[in-house]
Amino acid sequence: MMSAVEVKKAQNNLTCPVCYQLFNNPKYLPCYHSYCEGCLEKMQVQSKIICPECRKEAKVPAGGVKEFTTNFFINRLVDDLILKKKAAGEEKVNCDDCDEDDPVVSFCPDCNSFLCSACNDSHNRQKKYRGHGVVPLTELKSNKDAPAIQATEKIPLCKDHDEKLKYYCETCDELVCVHCTVKKHCGHNYDSMKNMVNKHRSQLKKVTTPIETMIQDLSGVHDSIDKMMKKIRKQGDEVNKQIDQHYDELVEKLMKQKDQVKQQVCDTVSQKEKALTTQLDEVDSTQAELVSMKELNDALEKSSDQEALSAKKQVIDGMQRLTEKYKKLNKHPVQLVKMEFIPSNTPFPQFGSFFANADFRTSEVANLPSSIIVGKKVKVTIIIKESNGEFCFAEGHKVFVHLKSSTDNVTVGEVRDNNDGSYVASLVGEQVGKAKLHVSINSQEITGSPYNIVVCRNYQALNLPNKIRNNNGSMGQPWGVAFGKNGVWAVADHSKYCVYIFDSQDRLVRKFGGRGNNNGQFNQPLSVAFDNNNRLYVVDFGNHRVQKFDVDGFYCLQFGSCGSSEGYLKNPRGVTTQNGRVYVADTGNRRISVFQHNGQFCISFGSDQLGSPYDVAVNGNNQLLVADLGHHCIVTFTLDGHYVGKFGTQGSNSGQLYQPYSLATDESGSIFVGDGNCRVSVFDRDGNFIHYFGSQRFASSQCSWPYGIALSPNGSIYVSDWINKRIQIFTDY
Repeated sequence: MMSAVEVKKAQNNLTCPVCYQLFNNPKYLPCYHSYCEGCLEKMQVQSKIICPECRKEAKVPAGGVKEFTTNFFINRLVDDLILKKKAAGEEKVNCDDCDEDDPVVSFCPDCNSFLCSACNDSHNRQKKYRGHGVVPLTELKSNKDAPAIQATEKIPLCKDHDEKLKYYCETCDELVCVHCTVKKHCGHNYDSMKNMVNKHRSQLKKVTTPIETMIQDLSGVHDSIDKMMKKIRKQGDEVNKQIDQHYDELVEKLMKQKDQVKQQVCDTVSQKEKALTTQLDEVDSTQAELVSMKELNDALEKSSDQEALSAKKQVIDGMQRLTEKYKKLNKHPVQLVKMEFIPSNTPFPQFGSFFANADFRTSEVANLPSSIIVGKKVKVTIIIKESNGEFCFAEGHKVFVHLKSSTDNVTVGEVRDNNDGSYVASLVGEQVGKAKLHVSINSQEITGSPYNIVVCRNYQALNLPNKIRNNNGSMGQPWGVAFGKNGVWAVADHSKYCVYIFDSQDRLVRKFGGRGNNNGQFNQPLSVAFDNNNRLYVVDFGNHRVQKFDVDGFYCLQFGSCGSSEGYLKNPRGVTTQNGRVYVADTGNRRISVFQHNGQFCISFGSDQLGSPYDVAVNGNNQLLVADLGHHCIVTFTLDGHYVGKFGTQGSNSGQLYQPYSLATDESGSIFVGDGNCRVSVFDRDGNFIHYFGSQRFASSQCSWPYGIALSPNGSIYVSDWINKRIQIFTDY
């Protein structure tokens, strides 16, 4: 039997930490802490409960607090405790076999029942109870070797059928009643709890086996952390002493400087007072002499003739002397009151810095461009931050910045200390293509480094462009331009209803087409595009279709016809290919139509986002770009047709577009847009404006209505100069 102390200890362990009473139908929260169901209902705020012990938030199930898992283990321990308290005489005990109020005289551990005298006699007489070890209550209270008292196991009830949950469904991992096995869990893998328990107890044991090891491991971790805390406190005390000593010395120096400055003030005041005192003496002396002369003159006015004449010479000489003295006398203070203390305008210096673990990996790079022009210096700012994310205003860090190209060419940047916790790094991209910017502080590379940067060609300084015309000396109105393999390229001539094929030396090798609607004929051919097999796709605007040719100009197939249904086209203008698919700017239907290389229709998209799609291209992010003439912008989609975003606004300023109608991209992901401003604007792969070139004129390096753009293998830009009936070639340095 448990002693009174043991009973009290057990009661303390089975007390709800909220109501401080024995648990009443305890429920688990997801954090594994248990509380009475009623206490949880009081703690619920809207549909959430904050655990009082670990402060973790738990979402209340749709059915309420009662849907939380019941802690059957605590429930049983509480029932055991109540039985033990009854056996110890701490609580009133009634007979479990009758409703009479007769005193209880015995306890049957086999039945877990307290019995009165009459029920005890009946219990002993019945054959089915023969062999039960009934114990007198007096012996149960006094004998420590009395049989253990344990509450009868309570089998939970099914919330749907109010039946005992005697079965376990492995399929659903839950206890079920007999009705559930027939209905909801029919066909599932279930069996009685008796047959299932051993299998799943072994599984539980296997799963929980590492607990002891983890507890021991965490005990070691706890000790290690505790030791580290003590070391940190000790080191913190030592650092504080160093700080006190350092700043006490600085205060002493400051006070000494203060005394020196104040002494300078005192000396200056004394010097000024001395000069003013001398001046004041001269003024007082002159004034006194003048007063005496006035008194003499007043006396002579009342004197006799003899006295006046006798004093005449003395008065005249005296007045001449006093007049000269008066004139020479400085009547303004010889010293000014202008004195002031001017504090230093420079920021208060950082006399010392404290770094914890010297971890600056959370530092940031500000104004970092996604692309830079080759050979052009750019500046970025590095802002120093400590490991906790706070700004660090200390000076003197070792900041190292370098740009590494795709061919491992390294360019080291120049770094300047701003003396305020920030640094400016100057960089120059020396090689066109993708590069990585590495930034390290005190030999630690910061988070996010290396950063991806694209070094773009510089098309602002232009060589005199070549002028390509056909063999007859003139093109009609060239529109689309496209490059295929081996430097072969094609031009669609809008007004002469044909396509020109040029070799890598820009020599015309063939011409095909003609006006009409038969196979291989055109009604205003516009854009052109090559696929990976060097097959050429030509947009036949007036015939509302796209035709496919081999590189020699032989007709292969066509797809599309006038209409608005899926697979039909209406006045298409732009075309590009990617991954075996052909993307067509279906202008008249305000959408993008996608076909297989064999002409089979796939999907269409963009009708909700596009106003007047004119051209299409694939960017460095493997996304589809659409030149939307109607909305004066470039719209981006995934290759499957999901809208991503757009860039560009209507206008003629830098970065603005007016009726964009041609697109191209290079190997670095730069985007080239020809528009109604009669120029080519260059953007990086993310749509950030870089620069533009070209203007509306007829001379070299100028172009009017650049309806087509293509990038050659060597990086030159081929632009169809529609009004000037030629192809312009722009190159960088």
